[in-house]
Formats: sequence, C-alpha cells, structure tokens
Amino acid sequence: MAGDNAKLDLILSKLESMETKFDGFLTRFDALSTRVDTLESSITSNTANISTNAASIAAIQSELASNKAEIRTLKTSFNNREQRLRSTTLRIFNVPATVGESLENFKPLASKVYDKILRPALVAAKSAGDIPSVPQQATLIEACFRTSTNTSPPLVPVGASASPTINAPPIVVRLSSNTFRWAIMKHRRSVPLPPEGDREAGIRRYAVVEDLTPDSHRLLKQLQRDDRTEKVWSSNGQLFFTRPNTQGYQKVKNIFDSIDTILA
Repeated sequence: MAGDNAKLDLILSKLESMETKFDGFLTRFDALSTRVDTLESSITSNTANISTNAASIAAIQSELASNKAEIRTLKTSFNNREQRLRSTTLRIFNVPATVGESLENFKPLASKVYDKILRPALVAAKSAGDIPSVPQQATLIEACFRTSTNTSPPLVPVGASASPTINAPPIVVRLSSNTFRWAIMKHRRSVPLPPEGDREAGIRRYAVVEDLTPDSHRLLKQLQRDDRTEKVWSSNGQLFFTRPNTQGYQKVKNIFDSIDTILA
C-alpha cells in the first residue's frame, strides 16, 4: 500500500509540474497574441500610410510631369522669340583678325566684312532682281562684332609685318533688314575667294550662316556629329537633316527633343 501511495504522489507531482508549465505556456501565448494584435494594428496603420503616401507620390509625379511640360513650352517659346530677334543677323566664319579690331570701334571690321563678303553677295542679288539696289555700308550694317571679347591679336612692333590671325572667332553682323539677310544668304556663293595670303594660311572661303540661338546651334552640331544623319542645315531658324541613303529631308519639330527622339 505504501508503495502505491508513493507512486501516486509522484504522478500528482508530475501533473502539478506539467500544469505549471501549461500555465506558463498560456501566459506566453497570451503575450504573443497581444503582440500579434499590436503588429496587426501596426500593419493596418502602415498599409493606410503607404496608400496615402502612394497617392501623394502619384500627385507629386503628376505635378512634376506638368511642370516639365510647362518648362519645355516656355523654353521653346523663349528660343523661338530669341531666334526671331536674330532674323536680321548673320554669322561669318574664316575672316582673319587684324591689328586694331575692338568692340569699341566696329567700323574697320564692318568695312572689311562689307567689302569682302556682303557687298559682292548683294551685287549678285541686285543683278538677279532680288533687291532694287545695293545699300551702302552705313545703311546696311547696324552692328558688327566678334563672338569673343578677347579677339584682338597682339600688337605688331614698328616695322614688322602685320600678318592676320587666322583662327579668329566668328563675326556676328546685324543688318538693317531681314530682306538683305535673305538676299545675302541666297547669293553667298557669289562671294569671292579670300585673297592669296589667307588662302595660303588655309582659308579656302568665307562661310556665311544664319545666327542661331545657343540651343539651336548646339543641336545642329550634335546632329552633324551623329552617324545617322548625312546633311544638316538651318533655314529661317529651323533645323533640317537628311539620312544616309535616303531621299528627302526631315525637319526638327522641337529642338528640345532628345537626339534619339528626333532620329527615331
């Protein structure tokens, strides 16, 4: 009998230990349930915040897209206006700089440009009936300057020969009328070749082009360097190009499009 009681006490003791452990498990389970409820609440709150943030991000992206479109429109409008302001100007390359040129006195440079380039083209335009008469220099040229303020060649010592500086910056000439600019552009191939001294220095001919805005000129150079184009030119501020082995030409619709978009 005593042995049975001992066994029973041992069993009861084990049951009590298991009950204690079970109570501990229940306590931990309740704690875990509370944490799960808290996490669920936090997840719900975070999900709501994510939805709100996603809506805010979408609104910001929409506003950015609208702002980009507006900036593009403003840049295009500004470029077009600036190009219209250049409707009476020409840019002339390969005219050597000589001693005495300065921004303060553009008349010597204007006289050189008039005699060598502008007047011969206008004489050809008059002969073709495009203009009634050839204007005098004072009537034709309103301004004439090089595109860099640091263009004057070094002073030549007394008795030394004043050889021209060949690689001089281009010249911008503002004319009194866009009719004269059109006539000069049309007959620029009638401009005589440079004198022998300039030709010996590597100048084959004077180049007369439209005075484009910086953005248009930058795109013009990019298109000229691209292998997907053959010829690139401008007319009245608009850019045009041809493709290799393709007939016809294309017009650049907007100079602020990417090269890949333009050549797509």
